[in-house]
Amino acid sequence: MTALTKPRDCGSMTELRVQIDAIDVMLLELLAKRSDYIDRAVELKRIEGLPARTVDRVAAVLANVKSKAVEVGLDEGLAETLWTELIEWAIQREVKHLG
Repeated sequence: MTALTKPRDCGSMTELRVQIDAIDVMLLELLAKRSDYIDRAVELKRIEGLPARTVDRVAAVLANVKSKAVEVGLDEGLAETLWTELIEWAIQREVKHLG
């Protein structure tokens, strides 16, 4: 993992943008890993006879993300919006593969 400079230690927009770009790469890497778990979920749901969309699980994930967002200092509305998109993408991917 790349060592990041604290935002206050960035002396120019160029420096700041380098840091933001590095964070973007980290986020992309994490999203790719999350996608691998979604692919495994497809396999397990097929074996266990589970549907792509499980309403209770979606609600639990969103509640957890919103709570954790507050803990880490991220706007919970942003977290909810991002994870709603992630969840819907994952469900559509699962539907595609589950049939």
